[in-house]
Amino acid sequence: VSQSRYLAAYEEFEIRGELNVPIDVIKGHVSTGLTYGFHDVVPHPTNDVEVMLVGGGPSLAEHIGTIKRLRQEGVKLITMNNAYRYCIDHGLIPSALVMVDSRDFNARFVEPIIPTCKYFIASQCHPSVFEKVPKEQTYIWHTSAEEIQDVLKDHYKDKQWYHVPGGSTVLLRAIPLFRMLGFKRFHIFGCDSCLEDGKHHAYSQTENDGHPVLSVKVGDKVFECHPWMLSQAREFIDLIKYMGDEMELQIYGGLLHQILVTGASNADIKEY
Repeated sequence: VSQSRYLAAYEEFEIRGELNVPIDVIKGHVSTGLTYGFHDVVPHPTNDVEVMLVGGGPSLAEHIGTIKRLRQEGVKLITMNNAYRYCIDHGLIPSALVMVDSRDFNARFVEPIIPTCKYFIASQCHPSVFEKVPKEQTYIWHTSAEEIQDVLKDHYKDKQWYHVPGGSTVLLRAIPLFRMLGFKRFHIFGCDSCLEDGKHHAYSQTENDGHPVLSVKVGDKVFECHPWMLSQAREFIDLIKYMGDEMELQIYGGLLHQILVTGASNADIKEY
């Protein structure tokens, strides 16, 4: 199957989220990231390899046994942000790490470096992240945000580069990113988009403490969410609208699982 078909479809798919770092700072990060000589992400032919995308949501702890079983069966383990360290601490060696957030505290999420792991770091990430990842194991990729296109054009000149569309969270970029890399069969863990017993992660992450809590209902289930979680859930529905026919998804736990199994639309998410 031609990968250009998917790239053409993605041209229409871009969700504008609120930036948590000023755009001038992000442009500076992109300029810096491009100087490290990392590998560029380019499209690959579609394959049948199964991958796990693992985030840090609270249900991650419940499914660690399933993740270990799938890993033993040869499924690739792709971690997002601090789920990388959580998996390592639970005896799992990640195949890859994905990061998109531009804030400096994310630098701790790439520790320790694993010789067999590949690091997929967005060009807008903080320079302290670039300084920690090994050049030969790192792949740089770019969002399709309009504001950074002039920096990319300046750097690549006549050379082709590829942007990764998606939404405002690492999950909503990781799915299109790895679909571009040829993967279509996804198991998704720890991407709940909701709280569980008041917890936002399976581990302590103080940067996410203290956010307001909203109650939403999908089908016959009620979920408590931080505002960013609700935004991710709505953007996930849009992602499925554009890309759902091009991949196989199995989601383990949380609001996103409920959306997938009920076929919910944005109108089906009721806030109260």
